[in-house]
Amino acid sequence: MEMKANGVGNKVENQTKIPVDLMQKPEVDPDRLFKLFDSSIQGLRECRLIATAFELGAFEALKVPLSAGALAEKLGCDPLLMPHFCESLHSLGLLDRFEEGVHEEEEKAQTAQKGEGEDKGVSENGPQKHNSWTKNAGAVYQVSELSATYLLESSLFSQQHYLAERLRNIERWARLPQIMKQGPDIVEKGAFFGEIVHCMAENARSGLLQETVRVVMENVDFTNVKKMLDLGGGHGLYAIAFAELNKDLQAFVFDLPPVTEETRYFIDKYGSSKVDIIQGDFFKDEIGDEYDLIFSSFNPGGKVPSLIPKIAGALKPGGVFVTRQVPDENMKSSPLLSLDWNLWTFEDVKKGGSGYSFENSVPFNEYIKMLESYGLEVFRTLDMEDGSRIVFSWKVD
Repeated sequence: MEMKANGVGNKVENQTKIPVDLMQKPEVDPDRLFKLFDSSIQGLRECRLIATAFELGAFEALKVPLSAGALAEKLGCDPLLMPHFCESLHSLGLLDRFEEGVHEEEEKAQTAQKGEGEDKGVSENGPQKHNSWTKNAGAVYQVSELSATYLLESSLFSQQHYLAERLRNIERWARLPQIMKQGPDIVEKGAFFGEIVHCMAENARSGLLQETVRVVMENVDFTNVKKMLDLGGGHGLYAIAFAELNKDLQAFVFDLPPVTEETRYFIDKYGSSKVDIIQGDFFKDEIGDEYDLIFSSFNPGGKVPSLIPKIAGALKPGGVFVTRQVPDENMKSSPLLSLDWNLWTFEDVKKGGSGYSFENSVPFNEYIKMLESYGLEVFRTLDMEDGSRIVFSWKVD
């Protein structure tokens, strides 16, 4: 009886509450929140779509045109999902679609599987060329020019290492609640550099390298550059490119021992006999001397003041120091990048608060002002389209 009485009491109490006005709208417009949710989820969908296509080998399979059904069979995928999968990749510009027709080689393969006799499209001179098509009811797909250039393993500008690194980064963000509680991931240097150097090389090879080398050579008299250092040069592609363009140049790439193992790979790959490596930690070890040019691009140590006297001392009088970094005002505009930078670290390294900086880093503008204190006079500053800044200074005699 007591429980029943309580139930009746609660019912009466609820009836006396002020009714909710269903026509009342929130004072804060929800549009911004929904757009944020939708754009974030859309980005996640696209990311997983590209990652899955990469993992399944869809781009490699579509070097020749295939229907969605043929692709599903080749990759061992669900035939009902595959048309939607292909259309989604097409909508991103990663696949080309042909509304009607099937590549002759595919038709021949289908014919052979069905045992329908002789292959179609075979002339006395053998199979027709790849641009020959015959009528077919379904659409066929093939890698687009964009995918063929950047997502095929055989391409000169393949970004497969870069994509793999981006996907590992996404997986780290998926563990964000855990990292927020336990602190940054501790990354082992050897394994990290073995992959990241190839990632950075692919990224540089797709345009950054060519642009940077052109700008530097337009602003530095290379007739006087006989010996240069690529400080923290990683893959060494900048040193290799400068050496190719200046046959009298001897170039050196300075970086950590795990990194220079990969540097040697690129030196051998491009057959650059005028480039050598120096192993060490530029925070602790000597970097050499008598350089006509010291070059540093996106080096996280490029904002640490303690390196300035070492750089100045390693230059000849009249030698040039070129550094490229992202100015802090541009970096601060993306707190997500700063968070991303601090989600992981090495066991013996302390990072700075902003992106791509270490514990003892200073703002880039402040770092540049310090150059003069060590006899390095800035003679040119260039803001690049990617938001970075290249600063040229020379050692006063």
